[in-house]
Amino acid sequence: MRHYPPVIAFLVASPFELLDLSGPAAVFEIPTTEGKPYYSLQILSTQSGGSVRTNGGIIVSNACRYDESEGPIDTLIAIGGEGAIGQQSPDLLKWIRERASYTRRVASVCTGAFIIAATGLLDGRRVATHWRYCDLLMSRYRQIKVERDPIFIKDDKFYSTAGVSAGIDLALALVEEDLGRPVAATLARELVLFLRRPGSQAQYSTLLAQQEGITDARMRDLPVWVRAHLSHHLDVEALAKAVAMSPRTFVRQFKSEFNTTPARWVKALRVEAAMRHLENRDMSLGRIAAVTGFRDEHELRRAFLQQTSVTPKQYQERFGEMERDDELDAQPTSENRL
Repeated sequence: MRHYPPVIAFLVASPFELLDLSGPAAVFEIPTTEGKPYYSLQILSTQSGGSVRTNGGIIVSNACRYDESEGPIDTLIAIGGEGAIGQQSPDLLKWIRERASYTRRVASVCTGAFIIAATGLLDGRRVATHWRYCDLLMSRYRQIKVERDPIFIKDDKFYSTAGVSAGIDLALALVEEDLGRPVAATLARELVLFLRRPGSQAQYSTLLAQQEGITDARMRDLPVWVRAHLSHHLDVEALAKAVAMSPRTFVRQFKSEFNTTPARWVKALRVEAAMRHLENRDMSLGRIAAVTGFRDEHELRRAFLQQTSVTPKQYQERFGEMERDDELDAQPTSENRL
């Protein structure tokens, strides 16, 4: 049985990441019904005392210890931070397991997944966390299925997210479940979020990821250079010239740094660039093909299908910005409004 207003309870182990809490809280505090907040927000501390502390030392005082919480919880969200990665008390884990049996949704933001995973509730389930902590989560809890890429994952009533700002994406998705897409779209605009990202979108750019692991100084700027020259003819000779190497040396060093062929790598960056244009809806498919270096729309479609398993049109429908029609659809009603 649903209770109103639905209680969103943030479970916090100090020290925590401020945006992991404040981002989702900002989303949930905006919707109203009949002039009153639609959701009721609570901060539950894993420790005694009426406050929680951020990684940077900021104190949030309107908290209560988890076992002092009274009444039903609609959605329990474990917040990430240094405290979440540490060992939790057996009493807390028992409380979460008991609460989860009659809580509609159980979620985690970033490393908050460590808290929920410690209860055993995520065994056999797909789980997301910040990409930097995926290996640690997998090594500590071998029964769960950690996925590195998604922004957030829903597995039955359990939700988990990637790092930091991904909590905002999850909160918008939960509001959409409760109040509908128009309300969530209007909320995103209210918060000046230009794109509502579905959970299956990648956590971070391939371009940025590749820059992190490059050891050869001559190759370090290559991803940025290629991204700025995608419409050019980018064969081995062109790439080698960009980094002042002979083609033979370049091919050997490239394989060592990127573990793929130059042709496959360039095609992947072109598809990634096409994704951004499709999300922004800023040009036609033919124009996107031209500016990202594909011969035509057909070549773009083939590469896109090969890399993402969806067509450009399907990708845009799933990941594109809300169109103007949403602004008309998202008119508030007396039952749920912003």
